[in-house]
Amino acid sequence: MKKTVSILGAGWLGHPLALSLKENYEVKVSVRIEEKKETFENEGLKAYVLNETSYESLDNLLDTNYLFINFPPSKFEDFKAFLEKIYSHKNIKNIEKIIFISSTSIYPDEEKTFSEDEVFTNAKSQKIYDIEKLIEDKTHLIFRCAGLMGANRVSGKYFAGKELDSEDVKVNYVHLDDVIGATKFALLNDLEGIYNLCSKEHPTRKEIYFKNALRFGFDKPIFKNKKEYKQRLIDGSKIEREGFRYKYPNPLEYEY
Repeated sequence: MKKTVSILGAGWLGHPLALSLKENYEVKVSVRIEEKKETFENEGLKAYVLNETSYESLDNLLDTNYLFINFPPSKFEDFKAFLEKIYSHKNIKNIEKIIFISSTSIYPDEEKTFSEDEVFTNAKSQKIYDIEKLIEDKTHLIFRCAGLMGANRVSGKYFAGKELDSEDVKVNYVHLDDVIGATKFALLNDLEGIYNLCSKEHPTRKEIYFKNALRFGFDKPIFKNKKEYKQRLIDGSKIEREGFRYKYPNPLEYEY
C-alpha cells in the first residue's frame, strides 16, 4: 500500500512536486478555492479546499504519512495564526515527517557566507524568522530555499529594460527541480534538521541577467549609478554531505 503525502500549497512549487510524487505515493493537495479542485483531480491528485476561512478539510489533509507545507506568507492576512491552526490539529502528532519550506531571507543582511549553524537574531526578514521560531520544534525538516528559479521564472526577465545599480551583486538561487529532488531525497533517506537549498555557483546579477536576455530575447537591464552592496552568500552544501546531488549547481546553466 502506498504511503501518503499531503502538500499544503499546490502552487508554483507544490503542483509540480505533487505530479512528480504521484507515481510512488498517494498525493493529497490543498487548493485555495473550490474551482481549482477539478484540475488537480483530473491529474490523479486528491484535492481539498484550505484557506484562512475554511479549515474543514484538515482532517483529511493531515491524515497522512508525510506533510509538505509550502505557502507564500504574503498571501495571508495572518500567516502565523493559519499555521497555528494546522500545527494544533489532533492529527499532526501522528505524521511521520513534516517538511516546511522556509527561505534564506531569514539570514542577516551581512557580508558573509551563511550555513545552517549560523546563530543570529537580526534576520533580514523578521517575518520568516518569527515563523520558523513558531514551527521549528514541531517540524522534522526545514528547507531554507534561496531564490527560486526555473519553469516560468527566468532570472532577469522582471528587470528587462529597467535601471539597476547592482551589477556586481552575486546571486543565491536554487532551481525548482532541485527543490523537488531534495524533497524526494529527504523522504527516501529520512532527513531531519535544517538545510539550505542553494546552487553552489554564485554568478553576478549582470552575468546572469545579460545571458538570459540574449537567450530569451528580452531587453537587457541597464546597469548604472553603481553602488557597493554586501556580498551575502548562501552555502547549500550540507545536504550534499548527506549524498544529495544538485541537478543545477550553476544558475548560468539553468533550464527554464
